[in-house]
Amino acid sequence: MIKNTTINFKSEEQLEFRDITDEVENFIKETKVKNGNVLVFSTHTTLAICINEKEKGIVKDFKNLINKLIPKDGYYCHNDLNIRTENLVCQSAASDCLNGHSHCTHLLMRNSETIPIVDGKMALGIWQRIFAIELDCCRNRKVIVQVIGE
Repeated sequence: MIKNTTINFKSEEQLEFRDITDEVENFIKETKVKNGNVLVFSTHTTLAICINEKEKGIVKDFKNLINKLIPKDGYYCHNDLNIRTENLVCQSAASDCLNGHSHCTHLLMRNSETIPIVDGKMALGIWQRIFAIELDCCRNRKVIVQVIGE
């Protein structure tokens, strides 16, 4: 059996950690799949899907790390409208598509997570939660959830 759903939401800020674990769990219950896998997939190149512990210190540490490694105000060829020729939808330097820092951050992360389903439940560790992490700015977002199993 293969079942799909979509989680739609609007992010509120850059580096927001949105916990979508309960929404994924509820969908698994609806499917009545006892054993299989659930895929959680971001349809965006500036929204990561990651499993981690839900703890404020980790979120703060991650934000500090990303701001050091990939500063928003750094130079990015993606943002340079004098040389950028592909996928050009930016109208001006004030455009929110000048987000080279967001794309670079995503390249260090992942677009999806696959979690085993055992006895009708995700086999997550005791502290593990599924996060959709906004790497850019406030936007409408879509995450596809696909359950495969029996």
